[in-house]
Amino acid sequence: MELNTISLWVILGVSVFIFFFGFFYRISIWLRGEEENKDDKSLKKSRLGKFFRYLGVFFKGIFSRRFAGIVRSFFMDGIVHRNLFKDSILKWFIHIFMFWGLSVFTLMTILHVIAIALTPNGAVLDSAGWYIRVFGTLENNFTAMLLDLSKFAILGGAFIAILRFFFLKKKLKSVELKDKSAGVIISIIVVFSFFYEASFLAKFVPLGKAVFAPGGFILSRILFYLGIKWIFLPELFFYIYIVLLFLFVSYIPYGKYSHMVFGSIVAVSNKLGSEQKNKKETKD
Repeated sequence: MELNTISLWVILGVSVFIFFFGFFYRISIWLRGEEENKDDKSLKKSRLGKFFRYLGVFFKGIFSRRFAGIVRSFFMDGIVHRNLFKDSILKWFIHIFMFWGLSVFTLMTILHVIAIALTPNGAVLDSAGWYIRVFGTLENNFTAMLLDLSKFAILGGAFIAILRFFFLKKKLKSVELKDKSAGVIISIIVVFSFFYEASFLAKFVPLGKAVFAPGGFILSRILFYLGIKWIFLPELFFYIYIVLLFLFVSYIPYGKYSHMVFGSIVAVSNKLGSEQKNKKETKD
């Protein structure tokens, strides 16, 4: 599969820039909100100053006796989502499947795109480095399997969310519907990724190796028996899926999906904030 490597670097570079610009933009908004809530204007500081102050508190916490507690809070509240589990087990399953599925899917896609961009003439040779041999083609069992597992997790979370939505009371449906748009968008991206997989496997990969990507393999067999495997070009679906995925991930810090990125940060921040508040109250 031959792709324009310059276009891949441009797509990846622009997406990373937009994402991190949005990341620091949201932090700026958060710090500005804190300043506006203060009554004493003399206590206000510049957003840049407050950012570095919070950064200092964070690193001070890491290199202190509180490190174990911070890590535990980050893991339990930001990664495992303990509070969400206590609130609703079904909602916790949806969130875990979608969160971890999207995280692994995005990471594997980035590694895959970089490996393809580094691949000379689009061919993964035996003499190529281990990174390109592992991530540069869906012929690699590890890459194919992990991509498929992450996509099955996303679709599983979306399916559970749909079932949960239909069994909700009517007064809650309007609220739930707002949160389901992310699942719909990600599911569409996953479908295009499966078509990329299927067309690639049907065109380049022997059956014995293709089975390690079960989703793409089954779809490739369907396309094969329908006699349309050569119509669906891997290059076309590859570009559609990576552009849609990177656009969605780049948008996350700017909109209502920002909790997908900032949830873990907020959990740690709340942990540090509550500890500082307790210390102040003790001193007073």
